[in-house]
Amino acid sequence: MEEDESPDPKFWLKFRTMDDGMKPFPRDSALTPTCTRFPQFSELPPELRLQIWSHLVQPRIVVACCLRRPDYADEPCDRRRYMSRFAELETRTIDRRQAAVPTLLQVNRESRLVGLEHYELTFGWRISKLLSDTPTSRPPRVYFNFAQDALFLTGEIEAYDSYGFNSPMVYFLRREDTFRVKHVALPFRELGYPMVESDQVFGCLWHIVDRFPAAERLLLTVSSGDEEALGEAVGATVLRADNVVQKLWNGWMSGTTVTNSRMANKAMMLVSEDPGLADFVASQS
Repeated sequence: MEEDESPDPKFWLKFRTMDDGMKPFPRDSALTPTCTRFPQFSELPPELRLQIWSHLVQPRIVVACCLRRPDYADEPCDRRRYMSRFAELETRTIDRRQAAVPTLLQVNRESRLVGLEHYELTFGWRISKLLSDTPTSRPPRVYFNFAQDALFLTGEIEAYDSYGFNSPMVYFLRREDTFRVKHVALPFRELGYPMVESDQVFGCLWHIVDRFPAAERLLLTVSSGDEEALGEAVGATVLRADNVVQKLWNGWMSGTTVTNSRMANKAMMLVSEDPGLADFVASQS
């Protein structure tokens, strides 16, 4: 896919790393290392060095955010919240072009060779001129481990053109990439429930499930502000299996004649946003 620049696109995608999988030691932990440097590392046997490098391959959470040109007045506060969060991810990055590059690929040649056995450039995307005034696209620029990493969708999950027709952001991504993702998540608030009609919520879910067939479940992250919409307290890492989203999905699927078992049996799992999502993904890898 060749890069297609648009001088002022209406929609575009950006990627950042939300969680790199590297968990720091608690300050009061007996396991906290007292030595932060090990100059003798290069003197270790090669097979031992490679084994150490391999421990840096940890489940990551990569954000795919669909952004929209701010040419409209009213933006829901929940949407602003996630846009602000994405902006924070950008400011934490010194070199933005390396924002979604795993640490293992940036240390030295030896570590990079190990990393390239697990990570590959992926997630090229394209948005048609119907949504972006002129076609906008990018070649694959994101390093992703399809065996472990999770893709976190946010921003304009359902992009609308000037005529009011929606185009789900998941269809901007290449099918050959999305079909291989095993962990996919999005914020529960992006569904707009219960303000949005249930058929619209189901439609949003359906497009995501359709585009990510390798994912056994769809993960929806919740926070303390979601209690009223969910009708239950948000605290545990994983909420009840019979949650409102699962009920909505099952209700619509039971009345659908054109479906298959993969779609019908998809689990809608609610997990706490922080650190629940990272912990859950790590436990499944």
